[in-house]
Amino acid sequence: MNKRLLHKGYITLLLASIMTLSSCSKILDLEPHNSTFTEAYFTNESDANTAIAGAYALLRNILIADNTWHVYGDVPASEFLINGNYDSGNSNVALGLFTGLNVNGGSYWNWQKYYKLLQQINLIIARVPGIDSTKFVDPATKSHIIGEAYFLRAFTYFFMSRVWGGVPLKLTPDYDANAALNIPRSPADVVLAQCLADVSIAEKDMAFGYSDEGQRAVRANKGSAYALEAHIKAWKKDYAGCEAAANTVITQGGYQLVDSANYASVFIGKSAEGIFEININGGQNEGIAINGGGNGSAVTLMQPFVYGKGYLEWPVSTIYVNNLYKTDSATDIRYRSFFFQPQSSNGQVIKYANITYADGSTKGDPRLNNNLNIFRLADIILLRAEALNKLGRDGEAVTLLNQVRKRAGVPDYNGAGEALATTILEERLRELFFEGQSYFDLVRNDKVTLYNESFSQDQYNKGGWLWPIDPNMFKDDYTLAQTPFWQGKL
Repeated sequence: MNKRLLHKGYITLLLASIMTLSSCSKILDLEPHNSTFTEAYFTNESDANTAIAGAYALLRNILIADNTWHVYGDVPASEFLINGNYDSGNSNVALGLFTGLNVNGGSYWNWQKYYKLLQQINLIIARVPGIDSTKFVDPATKSHIIGEAYFLRAFTYFFMSRVWGGVPLKLTPDYDANAALNIPRSPADVVLAQCLADVSIAEKDMAFGYSDEGQRAVRANKGSAYALEAHIKAWKKDYAGCEAAANTVITQGGYQLVDSANYASVFIGKSAEGIFEININGGQNEGIAINGGGNGSAVTLMQPFVYGKGYLEWPVSTIYVNNLYKTDSATDIRYRSFFFQPQSSNGQVIKYANITYADGSTKGDPRLNNNLNIFRLADIILLRAEALNKLGRDGEAVTLLNQVRKRAGVPDYNGAGEALATTILEERLRELFFEGQSYFDLVRNDKVTLYNESFSQDQYNKGGWLWPIDPNMFKDDYTLAQTPFWQGKL
């Protein structure tokens, strides 16, 4: 193919990726390009910004497609009693059944789309440092974009490792598709070590705050990197490291807990509490089309929040909700404001219920316009409280715990030891309900089977909390090995 045409086509893909959801799918067709092409493309600030915007668009597409963020992070925690008549695959996932004819293996088992994202990120890491700094209005912009790329690579591999454990570790772009090599899965510890190395670079390259408030939380900054470090170290049970990173976010990031009266704004997006979010903006034609496949959190909504929708794919589990909120249900703002009729068979989670209609008063084309929360201040406060408890610093942990409880309108807690550990975990389950965190919190604390009684203890003990990989990926890659628990089961 003519290199000039290829260059032009690549720019078109990158620009399209930051404009619309439908255009995001185009960039997923991106193939590796040769070094001559990439050197020609990465020449100035506009190229670098367009490339990083393309990476964010790819990540957005991955996390919202087929409810990926919520299927991995919420469904196996037993938050929902999923209606098998409308979503039979995820009704099985809620039982801890990650395989079977009804589970969407093509989407949930397959990691190939992540490597298309990583190809984009690796190109940025490889090429943006070579752009002359005089091509940037502010040289700090160049450093920040490089830091964003390292953050995105660390986040992507951390997310993948929590889902599959060990994954192939690809750190350089493929300039020639014919010369690209398949590589085996690296152990999870090796993957996480790379994540920490990348996030350390991101912390150095990026600054706190935002020069453009329109980018608040939807583009990573130093606070996002430290929040990611805190999560990685908590996952590794390095609680001293987790506590230090979380403390940096809390004391230096400039974030604030939104007050109770404006709590719902946290889920619209770009609030003072947001640390990292996936941007979903109806004004930019990014609102998720509910009638186009039920992506995002629309599966938790029906009438009266979605006009004319008389069914619910993911009703809340009344048992789960009652176990968490029963003590303070009369005063807990989270129970009163973010659930609708939770004692019924069609209880709805309405955190993400900012619905607009692309066709106006006809109301036949509903769109979901909430940002997707990845990290926010309440999460990091509670994560630091968890770390402090593990370190035997219960007094400090209780102080942090009660900051979140006060905003929620529930009484202060005064306990210690294992009772405090349980309270902090359950506060996270309450505060972060349907935010892609609960299952991983339960895994990290070895509590999955206590909160999801359908999840087999034997499966959990043998590593079956990790997901299998798609057998179709083995056809062209003989270096791959199935996730150990799932060997011989697919």
